[in-house]
Amino acid sequence: MYNNLNSSAILSIKCEEKDVKVVYNSNINKEYTFNCQNVVEFEDSLCKELLSVEMKTGGSVGRFLHNQIKEGVLVESK
Repeated sequence: MYNNLNSSAILSIKCEEKDVKVVYNSNINKEYTFNCQNVVEFEDSLCKELLSVEMKTGGSVGRFLHNQIKEGVLVESK
């Protein structure tokens, strides 16, 4: 579980066996579930992005998630 993120868009991210659950700051009462084929690889990429955010080298959690969805790494579960 990743929370207390340095992000204006994302409140928390929870990685599970085959899913990634995201809570956005715009609606903290709703959790969005995304299917993910390779959660380990996603989590590795997420950690690199979080490190980039902390080091202030241009990282953005919201942009990272948007790109992961756009590239099909995360697919919203309906």
